[in-house]
Amino acid sequence: MARMFVHFARSEFEVVAFTVDSAVICETVIEGVPVIAFEEVEIDFPPAEHSMITAVGYLEMNRLRARKHEEGRAKGYRFANFIHRSVVYHPTLVLGENNVILDHVAIHPYTRLGHGIFICSNASIGHGCAVGDYCWINSGVSVGGETRLDEGCYLGINATIGDNIVIEHHCYVGANTLVCRGTRPEEVYISPAGERFPSTSEAFLRFTSRVNQ
Repeated sequence: MARMFVHFARSEFEVVAFTVDSAVICETVIEGVPVIAFEEVEIDFPPAEHSMITAVGYLEMNRLRARKHEEGRAKGYRFANFIHRSVVYHPTLVLGENNVILDHVAIHPYTRLGHGIFICSNASIGHGCAVGDYCWINSGVSVGGETRLDEGCYLGINATIGDNIVIEHHCYVGANTLVCRGTRPEEVYISPAGERFPSTSEAFLRFTSRVNQ
């Protein structure tokens, strides 16, 4: 995730290092940037002079990202937000820290975003929504107005969340899934995958062309 995100981050920040636990270091340089053991990161990059962003995926239902954020805070680091310059948002936005909002996201008025949230490209967050800490919102997601996402929720690609409902903490909503009623904590919502049609693509195209004539 950090290898991907650094290409966005460089448009706003000078990226001087990656840092991970020493036990999982496999490469010492990524994208021309040194990889530093987290246990010693403050030696080379003092907290008084540097900020962090926790570019970690949704492992452990976003709990790993939350834990790493707290560990960075404990070392005295400040945490930045990254908001891509294409993002549509309004002065009424209330924003925490350590958030990543990628390109072409629409955030409507009176939205509140907590800490450590990751919002991927082309998502839409409706007016008056409240998104809890450490949620992961994938590309193409739509969230209806006045809805609340509690901490640690995961929304898959093109998921749709209705308006005026509550998605309780650490729920998993799969790709292309519609949720239009409130949930309980840690529930899972998934939609069936597309079915294979018993035809080749060329034959199917000929068939549909005849139907449309």
